[in-house]
This record gives sequence, structure tokens and C-alpha cells, in this order.
Amino acid sequence: MRNGDISETTMLRRVKEGLERRLPPDWLLSLKEQVRLLPSDRRADGILEIQTPDGTSATVLIEARQTYLEARDVSRQVRAWRNALVDGNLSPTSERAGILVVTPYLGQAARDALAREGVSFVDLTGNMRFVLRNPAVFVEAQGSDKNPLRENTPLKSLKGPAAGRVVRGLLDYQPPFGIRRISSQIRASAASVSRVVDLLEREAIIKRDSPRGQIQSVDWEQLLHRWIRDYDSVESNRMRAFLEPRGTRQTLEKLTKAGFDYAITGSFAAARYAPVAQSRLLTVYVGYPEVAEEQLQLRIAETGGNVLLGRPFDPVVFERTETSDRLTYARVSQVAADLLTGVGRSPSEGEALIVWMKENEDKWRIPLTPLT
Repeated sequence: MRNGDISETTMLRRVKEGLERRLPPDWLLSLKEQVRLLPSDRRADGILEIQTPDGTSATVLIEARQTYLEARDVSRQVRAWRNALVDGNLSPTSERAGILVVTPYLGQAARDALAREGVSFVDLTGNMRFVLRNPAVFVEAQGSDKNPLRENTPLKSLKGPAAGRVVRGLLDYQPPFGIRRISSQIRASAASVSRVVDLLEREAIIKRDSPRGQIQSVDWEQLLHRWIRDYDSVESNRMRAFLEPRGTRQTLEKLTKAGFDYAITGSFAAARYAPVAQSRLLTVYVGYPEVAEEQLQLRIAETGGNVLLGRPFDPVVFERTETSDRLTYARVSQVAADLLTGVGRSPSEGEALIVWMKENEDKWRIPLTPLT
């Protein structure tokens, strides 16, 4: 099904039916389509009137879109819709007035942006958030996280080594910079960088000075959480558990003399900045797990291992590393992603590390000078 195959009338009526199924049966809902907002000449795609048995009523302005709403456009569109409420003698701050966006599909970033703006939404895959203050209404439903409609979107996820390498670069380096500059710095193709940047710009994570101009800002925290929706530290890096009977200190000592590339991540790496609890599991990226296993003299552990070795999703984990006490640690951005996608207490350790990253951005993000 293409967007153009879904008429506004169909979308509006599906929304009304969906709300009627979720609201109390004695509430009355009436829908008016293509309503002129007096005294202006603006037209609303629809007006939904809600009335409760005690006479309380609310008016909801409906904006029906057959094209997709990107997160970067939400703030601008919300201002326009609120101006329409004023022109139509409806107060956008009234407890009994609201805005409802209806579209074939809304991505997660756009849904989050609308929620922050206090705007309700419904898409035809079942994603719904409908909120009113008076009468008090809160309806939320989960639909699809993938666009089921045929649409030519250049990039839909941040899965894979190419996207991961670009994300790491965007996390680690301080803007402003252009596509050519960052692609040269991180040794990724300009095409790969451009595709990732276009996706992140659509989701309002990156801002540029013009449609295809320099990257001016990167919301690194939002980017980190966006990346981990498509990245998993264990699955992406083929982690395997081992046992060092004498404890992880023995492995750390051996790593100071290692004859192979490695980078410590996870709890041991995070504890240098934001210790939460004593680390018992040592997680290490290694280029050649078989060589590392032999040199470190580890035993394969079906259960109860205290060392995880993994071949990384991309050699970028060995880039921009940090050294302390003769040990090599993965960049803090990589450590945070690994913890947030870990198990047990790892996600809470990841959030603690993010707090440190917010307070010490100048210590881990790298200034990037222009190409000469």
C-alpha cells in the first residue's frame, strides 16, 4: 500500500473507530471533516468533539498527513497547528482543546518528539498516544516499529559495521564538520557517512547549517540511545565466555604484556569514570580470539565465566582507545553502548557512565580541525 492509496477520510474514520473502542461506551464522539476555522480561511482536516455523560466536552483539531512526519519537522509543524487553533477561536493551552496528528506511519523519533510537544498521534500501524486534561484521557498503544508501507527511504537503521563506524565517529568528534572531513577522519566512505547523517537528520539528532551543508551539532546522548536500538554488544561482537580460575586480576596482568590487539570494555572500563559496584566480569575485544584465548590461558566456560572475549563488529573499537596502567580501554562512547545493551546491572552502569559523560564532555569528545 502506498501513502496515496489511503484517503484522509479513511484515516480520520479509522481514528474515530479506534478511539471509540478505547473510550468508555457512554462517551459521545462526533467527527467533522474539512472544517473551516473561522474567522480565518484555514481548514482543519477534521474536528473531533468528545462529550462525557456529565456534559464535559473537548475539541480536538486533527491534522491528517499522507506523507511522513520527520522528527526534525515536529516543532515547526506544532507551531503552525497551534496558530490554527488560535485562528479558529480555540485556545491551544485550553484544557478542553488538543491536537491530534494522523498519518500512515510515525517513526519512534517522531513519536517521541510529538509526545514532548504535548501533541497526540495515531498511525495506521497501531501506534497511538491520545491525551486530554479535561475530560481526563490517556490512551497509549504500541504498533509497528517498522514502516510497513512501500516508501523509498534511503536508510532505516543503524545496524551493521559501516553504520557503527560512522556512529562512533559522530559520537567521538566535536562538530562542526562536513561529510568529507569526518569521512576522512574515521576512514569511512563519504556515501556511508551521508546515509547515516541523512537518517539522523530526519530524526532530529543531527542539525546542519543547510540541507546538505556542514553538521553543526550532534545530540550525542540521543544518538547513543538511537544506536543501541540496532546494536547489541553480545550478538554484534560474537562474545564468548571463559573462566580464569585465579580471578580477573590475572587476566588483566597478562593483558599488560599481550601480543595482540585488544580493548577492554564493559564494567571494568566504566569503573575508571563512574564506579557503581565491584566488577566481576571482564569484557575484552580481541582481534583474534583464538590467539587471545591461548596467550591468556583461559578455559571455555559454559556457565559461570568471568572473562568475555569477543571479535568486534568493526575494528573501530581499537581506534581512539585510552591507555591507563599499561592497559588499553575502548573509547568511553563504545563502553557506554556496550553497557546499555548488556544484561544484569550493565544498563544501570551505562546510565551512570552517561552522567559522567555529560559532566565531562570536553574530556572525551575530540575537536576536529577542518581539512586544509
